Amino acid sequence: MNRGAHRAIGSRVVARTMIVRRLARASAALLALLVVVACRDAARPPPGPPSPPAQRAFYYWRTTLALSPAETQALAALAVERLYLRMFDVGWQDSAATVIAPVVIAAAPPAGLEIVPVVYLKNEVFTHLDDAGAAALAATTWREVATRTAALGAAPRELQLDCDWSDSTRDRFFGFVRAIRGQLPAGVVLSATIRLHQIKYRERTGVPPVDRGMLMFYNMGRFSADPEARAIFDADAAGRYLARLREYPLPLDGALPIWSWVIHLRDDLVEGLMQSTDPGELAGLDFVTASGPDRYTVTRTTFLHGTLVRAGDVLKVEVTGPTETAEAARLLTANLARVASPRTIALFDLSERNLARHDVTALTHVFQTAR
Repeated sequence: MNRGAHRAIGSRVVARTMIVRRLARASAALLALLVVVACRDAARPPPGPPSPPAQRAFYYWRTTLALSPAETQALAALAVERLYLRMFDVGWQDSAATVIAPVVIAAAPPAGLEIVPVVYLKNEVFTHLDDAGAAALAATTWREVATRTAALGAAPRELQLDCDWSDSTRDRFFGFVRAIRGQLPAGVVLSATIRLHQIKYRERTGVPPVDRGMLMFYNMGRFSADPEARAIFDADAAGRYLARLREYPLPLDGALPIWSWVIHLRDDLVEGLMQSTDPGELAGLDFVTASGPDRYTVTRTTFLHGTLVRAGDVLKVEVTGPTETAEAARLLTANLARVASPRTIALFDLSERNLARHDVTALTHVFQTAR
């Protein structure tokens, strides 16, 4: 064998040796990495069991309790267990806290449906109320609730307080909460609605002294003439509040939006909300004309469901459809802490108008997504 052949064979041997060494080093590095990952995973606590399926609920926010056949059928088809029933508002009138617009019970709800009374307390009340007034209001509130729930033939197992308290009214509202807890029979759960800003800035707004919170996962955007702005549900806006959700010190239920509304604009400013106007009816009116996606311009001055609209006003439609509600359910579920007992997921709110846009199939998907 000539010298060239020897050199070629030697070169191949050296090359093979280098490849083997590189493979050995790579294998050792991979093994070390696997050991590190295994040790890290062993040190990490195992994930808890998934949360059990949520209890299904609706809010009912009209002033007369009388379910239509379509509403009753939807409750049965969706296996809804609870109805959060607005009992009355509390406002400040004539220098006193006053019960406003109490619900009229025109027909009994379906048998087996748990009624959770809800009292909406306007924040202005707690800019005026002192400790003695808070105690008196607590007694009045529970007496009014007990009287109305007795008419339904059942004692409530939960009372929910709905108040968008502020930094300045926090202490007075919390004082009222403690006072009303003293009025409740043993075993009655006391809950409060929680807004997203009260999650993010809880050091300022405080945590109410209640048993549970109901996170209102809507009204997170801003009212604006901007065609792109959404006030009911905005995924980007929600993302700015979610970082601290898992560490909130109360067990949280969740409320998701299924309603839509019309925003009344004048001179590119928000004039008000037209809650009685169904967005679907605008296309059939002879005094408005479509002027863009989800926008209608008023062509002559008239009244629309009691609201004066002038020629040139703009009606901006904000629709929360099945896609938006399902996305809200996904976001909420991804950011709530796991719980061992079922949480409640409630849809706001029960009405034929909202059920026409969200059928049983779509709402079943929402309930299955939200845990």
